[in-house]
Amino acid sequence: MVSDRSASRFLALPSTGWGYWSFRLLVVFLTLFPTWLAYSMFRRIPRPTFFSDPLHAILLLTAAGAAVLGAILGAWAVMGRGERSILTFLSILIGGFVGWWGGAEILFPH
Repeated sequence: MVSDRSASRFLALPSTGWGYWSFRLLVVFLTLFPTWLAYSMFRRIPRPTFFSDPLHAILLLTAAGAAVLGAILGAWAVMGRGERSILTFLSILIGGFVGWWGGAEILFPH
């Protein structure tokens, strides 16, 4: 049976510093990724290489880096500090997916 205390701890904001940083980096990702999408859609220019449009590359790399670093810090908070906030778990899930996707793009380019 789940107690009210553990349920409220799960649904609350992160309680550790590492959990808060994980959540902050998730917010950075959720801000930068749609910005990158909008920039890519509205500025349709040929990009022969990834770095031929520096703003395009900076937005995407910063967003992906924030997501992956947030996942690492979130995993550290959960395993090392006992963090149980759903926002930290969400950061781990999204950052893990972004890291997996980025690794797949590097290993199997199309």
